[in-house]
Amino acid sequence: MYKSLFPTAQAQTYLDSAAEGLPARCVFDALEEYWREKSRGTIGRQRHYEVQGEAEAAVATLLGAAKDDVVLLSNTSDALNLVASGLDWRPGDEVLIGDLEFPSNVVVWLRLRERGVRLIVVPSSHGETRLEDWASRINERTRVVSVSQVSYKSGTQMPFLRELSAEAHRAGVLFVVDATQALGRVPVHVEGVDFLVASSYKWLLATHGLGVVHCAPALRELLQTATAGWYSAKTVFHPERFSVYTPKASAGSLQAGMPNFPAIYALNASVRFLLEVGVERLDAQLKPLVERLRAGLAAQGRELLTPPGAEYASGIVSFADAAPEELMARLGRSGVVVWGGDGRVRASVHLYNDDGDVDRYLNALQES
Repeated sequence: MYKSLFPTAQAQTYLDSAAEGLPARCVFDALEEYWREKSRGTIGRQRHYEVQGEAEAAVATLLGAAKDDVVLLSNTSDALNLVASGLDWRPGDEVLIGDLEFPSNVVVWLRLRERGVRLIVVPSSHGETRLEDWASRINERTRVVSVSQVSYKSGTQMPFLRELSAEAHRAGVLFVVDATQALGRVPVHVEGVDFLVASSYKWLLATHGLGVVHCAPALRELLQTATAGWYSAKTVFHPERFSVYTPKASAGSLQAGMPNFPAIYALNASVRFLLEVGVERLDAQLKPLVERLRAGLAAQGRELLTPPGAEYASGIVSFADAAPEELMARLGRSGVVVWGGDGRVRASVHLYNDDGDVDRYLNALQES
């Protein structure tokens, strides 16, 4: 439907938005605006601040969040580290994650072992987990439940986020969501979420260099952040600045210094574009295409990692393969771009994909 706005999607079969999203023309225009304002020197700085505010407001709208609870940090890993390093851990505390998580949501908690924190991993079966698999592992030692709304590996969308959040909060446990493989492609909501992160360069169709973050007010009161700077302070140039530091009351208190303005210009444009498209409408329109892709792979006898059922569907369909890097390379030579690695081949469907892309991918697989 939107293929005409994306030259790369017209030139090849591009099914790799889960790794790198394609920028629309509006993103190029936004970056040009940044350079125009940057070339004006300090006079252009006011526009940088304005665009930052616009981008935070657009992200808040996309999430259904309050603008004061949104901040744009350098990346999702840095954002997760703020939470991991900012909590008052005690020996014996536990963090609960699943076995379909991207390494960033593993390493950040695993390194807390030196402080006596245990990482508890919920196993999946054929790409699925059940609410009771998680709820039964929440106990008086659990401090954090950290999950991906959509798995980077299998494409499984967790269908019980709200219910799991409720289970966590009943036990006084923080609920953290990685929405990197969801935001911009499927509906994402922050109700019941204490901390949410998402990368800017995948489904959000922007550039590298930003982590979209939602931090609930109650969590901000708990965090003892390891970083601070002039950008995180409520005021800086005042007579008591050598003896008094007051952080911003908003999530902006997590941002120590000058942000990545070029990436913010890009994100502002891409999120506003996605808001015009409508993510819920987009997801509904692409569901038949994703199901057709999954059915085609199943018909070829592929070992699907993406479970059946509309409740698990996202923009990703993956299958297991013994040599995924080699298969990815062969497909690339045929003009089909997917991701191969971690024991599987992953195709991802976004707004610039259509039936022709699915057909070319399935045909190329049979010929490879």
